[in-house]
Amino acid sequence: MRIVACLAAGLMITALSACSSNNMGQSSVTPAQLSSNPDSALKGTELVWGGEIISVKNQADRTLLEVLAYPLNSSGEAAASRASTGRFLADRKGYLEPREYKPGRRVTVKGPFLGYKDGEVDGIFYRYPALEARALTLWPEKTTNYFRQPRVNIGVGIGSHGRSGVGIGVGF
Repeated sequence: MRIVACLAAGLMITALSACSSNNMGQSSVTPAQLSSNPDSALKGTELVWGGEIISVKNQADRTLLEVLAYPLNSSGEAAASRASTGRFLADRKGYLEPREYKPGRRVTVKGPFLGYKDGEVDGIFYRYPALEARALTLWPEKTTNYFRQPRVNIGVGIGSHGRSGVGIGVGF
């Protein structure tokens, strides 16, 4: 009976730790919702958004990242295969290297909502919601390797009716 209780406790701890493994979480409000329906009451609220970097603007003491937002997957990474959820600015104190934080790279940003900054997207007015980027994750670039090394497999088989055989295969 004691073993069953220990196993049940272990399973419960494992389940709870799996639920809390993504410490970034995901915010229920999207950048597009805040852009179209400004809500100053959210100022200071901790939000988590992610997406692909559109531009990097280093200033004297900070860097502004313009980000095209996407929903986050279970790892906290932006799922760029899904529909965009708007644009936002990530305001980070200090300098970020533009060759690392370049357009197309995926980031996840966690920090308090700062308010709005008016700007333009293709000459059209856009109200950017802005986050203070207290936690900033730059995700690795995804590479596609179309030319993989060939694999050689050797196998021995025994068939029915007393037949056997040896085979060599090359796969790509």
